[in-house]
Amino acid sequence: MATGSVENPTCEQIGPNTYRIEFQPAVHSEAVEVFASSRPDHIDSEKPVGILRNATGNISVPERAGRIYFHLKSANGATRVVSVRRLPLEGANNFRDLGGYRTADGHYVRWGLVYRSDYLVNLTPKDSAYLNSLGIRLVCDVRADGERMRAPDPTQWAGNAPEVLTVPIGPNRDGTLSAEDLKKRVAKINAETKDSIRGYDYAITDAPQYGKILHRIAAGDLPAVEHCTAGKDRTGVFSAILLTALGVPRETVVQDYLLTTQYMLAPESIERTTADLQKIFGLSEPPDVATVKAIMTTKPETLQATFDNITKTYGSFDNYLHDGLKLSDSDLASLREQLLEP
Repeated sequence: MATGSVENPTCEQIGPNTYRIEFQPAVHSEAVEVFASSRPDHIDSEKPVGILRNATGNISVPERAGRIYFHLKSANGATRVVSVRRLPLEGANNFRDLGGYRTADGHYVRWGLVYRSDYLVNLTPKDSAYLNSLGIRLVCDVRADGERMRAPDPTQWAGNAPEVLTVPIGPNRDGTLSAEDLKKRVAKINAETKDSIRGYDYAITDAPQYGKILHRIAAGDLPAVEHCTAGKDRTGVFSAILLTALGVPRETVVQDYLLTTQYMLAPESIERTTADLQKIFGLSEPPDVATVKAIMTTKPETLQATFDNITKTYGSFDNYLHDGLKLSDSDLASLREQLLEP
């Protein structure tokens, strides 16, 4: 396992071709070379695009197509990879990479292998070109049959199109929702207290469905995307299960879960989020801001209650992996080998 002066790096695009990179330096900090690459597993350039002498710095790169992975190279040669977490898509506000998270034992989840997203029905041609460059092999759609029929995934994949695996999770509905359904959901949310919040039942009832996805990932069908409609609840449970199985601490898992609210309600995203809710619930006019915020806000108590239910049902999360998701020790070893940096 590579060690150096760079730990827990983050990356955010702050302007055209400009990125802010932050990390936790070692006690004895040193200059860090920054290389821009189109690959997370290899530096494809000879010269660094910048040098960071502090734990925070801005890096500018020439305009280039496709995704950029920054390789942060310490003086001792140890390298840490980082990229933007949310991909810059025009038609999906919540398409993000599960890479870069640190496990309790010091490993890091590899970038560019597992993505989580809201539905893909609004992808633009530019988005499709961007995603084609990622080499995605598997798309796991956990929406109900009716949801998929009403808003099918796009088919603009160039070359070898990914396999689409339909794994319905959650209430077995026909995909039609009404204004009354939205009103009931908001009323229920507004009536919740911290003590009354329930976890996601389908973490238990649909455990074998989540297991199907994890089996495919463990088998190496990567890169893979898992998505529902908003990329919030069913997808939030998937991400929490996967990251926990990899050894990522609960606090970090919860932080990833909460990012949905940050991304879906961001100033540049809320108009699209509002339009999507109008379409999903068949409303004659857009919902008001209070309604959008109520529906799209993620609460840490919900995810914690989900883990509590898992423990109550199975005795432990490890038992859940084996008995609920039907993952063998070999499956789990393969999952970690595929997705964790050595």
